[in-house]
Amino acid sequence: MEVRHHHSREFREAVVSKILNRGGRSVQSICEEAGICKSTAVNWLRVCGRVDSNSKPRGRMKWTAEAKLKAIVETSGLGESEVGTYLRREGLYSSQISEWRAEIIEHFGTKPKFAKDERDEKIRNLEREILRKDKALAEASALLILQKKVDLIWGSKGEDVK
Repeated sequence: MEVRHHHSREFREAVVSKILNRGGRSVQSICEEAGICKSTAVNWLRVCGRVDSNSKPRGRMKWTAEAKLKAIVETSGLGESEVGTYLRREGLYSSQISEWRAEIIEHFGTKPKFAKDERDEKIRNLEREILRKDKALAEASALLILQKKVDLIWGSKGEDVK
């Protein structure tokens, strides 16, 4: 018959924490060091290692905007397993990286709001006036061209008088 050991919650959390922050070590070596079976550790990882979607994950340090950007840039070119190693090494969750990336995209996606100036209205009116005059000029030019064609086809008015 198999002997079952009951481990304290603190012990389980400590093992899960070691697995999540293992760096280059294997899960097997951590399990051997703790004196537990690998399947047990994987089960604990499933139960204790879950990230609650409502709670905010905490890293080891307060992340500045520059550090967040650096983390996003460093993880953007990595494969899935390399990202996992990076996250464990830095004490981060993938949800943090996703959240930071979304913040940056949102920030750059919004257009800056400028205060309206009285010159803006004047510029808008002048642009409208230029557009109106351009249309009138194009119409006058077209009429002159048509008049020249009529004169060529029917002859000029001065010839009829002779």
